[in-house]
Amino acid sequence: MPHKAITAWGMGLFTVAGMVLSSGERPVSVAREPGLGAIIEIPVSVQTEHAAIHTALSEATKAAGRVGESARDLAVVLHPHFVREEQIALPPLGALVPLARGARLPEPEAAAMLTMTDALRRELPQMLEEHKQIRLAVENLRVAARAEHASSVEQLATELALHAQTEEEVLYPAAVLVGDLIRAQMPRGSSSSQSKASGETK
Repeated sequence: MPHKAITAWGMGLFTVAGMVLSSGERPVSVAREPGLGAIIEIPVSVQTEHAAIHTALSEATKAAGRVGESARDLAVVLHPHFVREEQIALPPLGALVPLARGARLPEPEAAAMLTMTDALRRELPQMLEEHKQIRLAVENLRVAARAEHASSVEQLATELALHAQTEEEVLYPAAVLVGDLIRAQMPRGSSSSQSKASGETK
């Protein structure tokens, strides 16, 4: 079936990855900071698209032959990456619209958001390195799907590869900038406004 253009990773897919781990490991829950409000939620549009991706990859893991094997290998690689991404990279995108409208986040939400975005800034090199492994697994899936004439799976792999680039060029930078904007709104000398420097040295 046709797939939408993908705009973000993670929602739902890490569940599939967890289900197919050979060890039987279940996916971990996304950590939530105390006091988080509804503003710090992965955007609904992203969640909706990820549900479609979840379905497509889930079906691919059930396939026989190289397609199923490659899909399961991909899910295993994606699992830890998606879990961490949903903890620190995607929720800040939920603040883009209110911040663009000039809103200020309440202090507990702002502090929690900065915890996420500072962690993302610190861990970004590792996350980008993980993308290299993910791209290899995606390419293996694409090649297997083409060889077995699984056109829908080949299309999924093509979209996932394209999305990795979107994530690096748009989504991660946007999340980091959310943190920068929140920090710029805070009074000088506040503990949250000074947390970036200390966070980057950890």
